Amino acid sequence: MNAPYPSNHRPGDDHSRERGSVQAQRLALGFTVAAIGLAAWSLFPSFPAGQLIAVVTIIPLLALVLTLRFPDRFRIGLGSGYGANLGTGCIVAAGTLAARTLSDLNLVSWLPLTAFAIAVALVFLIVAARFETQLRRRGWRLLVAALFVGAYAFGTLGQFNVALDRSAPALLRSRVLGKHVGHSRLATYRVTLEAWGPFATATDAHVAQALYERLQPGDTVCLRLRDGAFRMAWFSVAACR
Repeated sequence: MNAPYPSNHRPGDDHSRERGSVQAQRLALGFTVAAIGLAAWSLFPSFPAGQLIAVVTIIPLLALVLTLRFPDRFRIGLGSGYGANLGTGCIVAAGTLAARTLSDLNLVSWLPLTAFAIAVALVFLIVAARFETQLRRRGWRLLVAALFVGAYAFGTLGQFNVALDRSAPALLRSRVLGKHVGHSRLATYRVTLEAWGPFATATDAHVAQALYERLQPGDTVCLRLRDGAFRMAWFSVAACR
C-alpha cells in the first residue's frame, strides 16, 4: 500500500518543481551557449576587448549568485548530478579570460599575477576537498575545478589591474628589432623591442594589428609604463609622433 502524502504536500508541488527544473535547464543551456559564443568571438580581431571582458568576468559571478539563490535548481560542477549545471559556462569564461589576459596585456613581470592565481587555486582546492563531497570522490574533477578557478583569478586580476589603473605613465622609447604573429588560435601580434626601462635584454610586446602592420624593424616606438592598480607594472606600445 502506498504511503500517504505528508499533511503539507499539495498536488501542484510536483508539477511546480518539474516546471522549475525545466526552466533551470533551459537557462543553464543559454548560459553555456552565451559563454561559448563569447569565447569564439574573442578569437577574432574585431573582438571589443573592454566590453566583452567585462561580460566574461561577470558570467562566473552570475552562476555563483544563481547557485546560492536557488541551490535546489542550479549547481556549478563537473559530471552528472542534481540541478542544472552552470559549470561548463564558467569553465569557458575562465579559460577565455585567462587567454585574453595572456594575449593582450604587457606586464613587466608575470610572477605576481601567477602567484596570486596559484594561491587562489590552492585555497579553493583545500576548501572544496573539505566541504564538496561530490568533487572529493573524484580527485581529477577537483583538480580541473581548481585549475579553472585559478585561471579565472588570473584573468580577472590581470584585466582589472589595467582597467582600474589611474597612475601617471612614464614615457620611454625603444627600437623595434623584429615582429611576428603569435602561434595560437588567438589573433596576437608581437614586436620584439631592444632593451629599455625595466628590461635589460630584448623582450616581446603585444600590439594591436593596425600598429603591427605599420611598424618595421628599426622603427622607434613610444612606451607608456604604468604602476598598475594592484602594483603590477604594465606597459603599452604606440607609434611615436
